[in-house]
Amino acid sequence: MTAKLITFATILGTIAACTSPHNDNSESENSRFAQHMDASGPMTIDELQSQYPVFAVKRNSPLNSEALEQLNAVTTPTQITAYLGTWCHDSQREIPRLIQLKKALSNPNIQLQLITLDRQKSDSEGLAKKADVKYTPTIIVYQNQEELGRIVESTSEPIEIELLDIINKN
Repeated sequence: MTAKLITFATILGTIAACTSPHNDNSESENSRFAQHMDASGPMTIDELQSQYPVFAVKRNSPLNSEALEQLNAVTTPTQITAYLGTWCHDSQREIPRLIQLKKALSNPNIQLQLITLDRQKSDSEGLAKKADVKYTPTIIVYQNQEELGRIVESTSEPIEIELLDIINKN
């Protein structure tokens, strides 16, 4: 009889805990929840970093100064479009470095566009489908509306060197 009473009390306690109201105004709960929401569509750097603080993490490794100098010397308008998942660990690793690079550049000829994707690798405007994006992150470099190359998921060298290699190949 005692075992049944203990089991009944445990079940009743579990049900009460699962159905009890909780405080939705908790800032930490809301920010933790926001970290797990999928974003979809274009975002600015500021929007991405404020809504998903994991992308605002400063990387301690310095940028390659020679590559930075060469990127600052690019005269052809260059569009870098980064397709990323706010939920994706590869994006969380690579995109902060790309943002660090963009902020360090003083070249108005190099523009960065961020497109967030849901877990199905699609976005609200269909841009990922048009660009045939299958993995995140996918970073595509364009000049004169032509794709020069892409970096998919990770880099083998620092991102500034890989981007420079893509631009210099053409």
